[in-house]
Amino acid sequence: MTYDKEYIFLKNCLKAHNIAYNVYNAEQKYQNIDDLGLRYTLRLPAQNLKYIQKLFQQNIRERTICYFTDEFSCHYIAILLPETSPRELFVVGPYITRDEIEHIVEFISHEQLSPPWMDTLKNYYFKICSLNNKEPLTILVNTFADCIWGEDNHQTNYFMNGLEKHLVSFTTSLDPLKRIDLSSTIEMVERLYTSENELANAVSCGQFLKARNIFNNIPLNEFKYELEPLRNLKNFSIITNTILRKATEQGGVHPIYIDQISASFMMRIENMNRSDNVFDLWNDMIQKYCSLVNTHTTRNYSLPVQKVITRINYDIAADLSLNATASLLNINPSYLSALFKKETSYTLTDYVNKKRMEHAAFLLANTALPVSTIATQCGILDDNYFTRLFKRQYQMTPTQFRNSICRNISI
Repeated sequence: MTYDKEYIFLKNCLKAHNIAYNVYNAEQKYQNIDDLGLRYTLRLPAQNLKYIQKLFQQNIRERTICYFTDEFSCHYIAILLPETSPRELFVVGPYITRDEIEHIVEFISHEQLSPPWMDTLKNYYFKICSLNNKEPLTILVNTFADCIWGEDNHQTNYFMNGLEKHLVSFTTSLDPLKRIDLSSTIEMVERLYTSENELANAVSCGQFLKARNIFNNIPLNEFKYELEPLRNLKNFSIITNTILRKATEQGGVHPIYIDQISASFMMRIENMNRSDNVFDLWNDMIQKYCSLVNTHTTRNYSLPVQKVITRINYDIAADLSLNATASLLNINPSYLSALFKKETSYTLTDYVNKKRMEHAAFLLANTALPVSTIATQCGILDDNYFTRLFKRQYQMTPTQFRNSICRNISI
């Protein structure tokens, strides 16, 4: 863009004053005009959530600065940026002036709203940017417009100015909140938290079928589709990922395993571009976290044994001898040996060899790596010793094991 420097300067000025702004794809009809979660938090109907979006669609024009004040007295400024492909809509806001906050808060107090809704609105107004004077921001935006379109080569449109108009529209927007039965809302939230706790308990025990059944009956499913479907499904998925992650940790799985799978699910959530595949994502999340619990739980072991098992599973090729492991944990070797045998019924050496041979069997069945390479990746440098250990556990040599797997596949 020929105005890159001016554009960066504008955004830096807004950031410096904590004034929110967003850039939207104009070709997608500004799907998620951001009100910082106000309408979503107030549980307002879907058509109310799209109010700003519709007004922008109807009034945004080329070479036009659109100043808009919504029914909650929140101000926005919108500009359709030139030289962008796809076309971008730059939106400043929401913001409000400090004198307007005083009028609005006083007005809310007389509207006979239930305390939770009243507190939500008050907290929202104190959270968003409040300006002593809108004039500096207006000058900044108009100067930017002069840079991208030329002086006096653009027009300005104002929509719904005047505090009286705001309050009339505000009264209408608050009507749904007065009709909401607070007791039913409390019951719904209680059911939601009960279901989430039941879900977490099932996952922490690795009970996939039970966890999936509980999840499918979570009451949040009743209303999450009404509000900007894709973004809210992503938000719900993020919350679910957090619940499942913490449940898995409660199930005795070391965070080193959880962090990897949690990060991969976060990437899938943010890259999701259709709402119709979210059910597969949720099912996969529950299944993977339950599988982690069933595979890597150490909750029945003492903390030293948990650390030993986690280290073995995570780095099978490391020096896992008794002395090296005891030194790493700063524990007496004899004490660690006795404790490990008591809790697992294996000596540390036997347990390590068992896990190494299981890993070797996996590599033999699923890769074409030479046997010597597999032995090294399992932490054993002597090929003959590796073969003896493998034959002791599987009653055949590594080569025989691989050949038997290949014969079964060909059959």
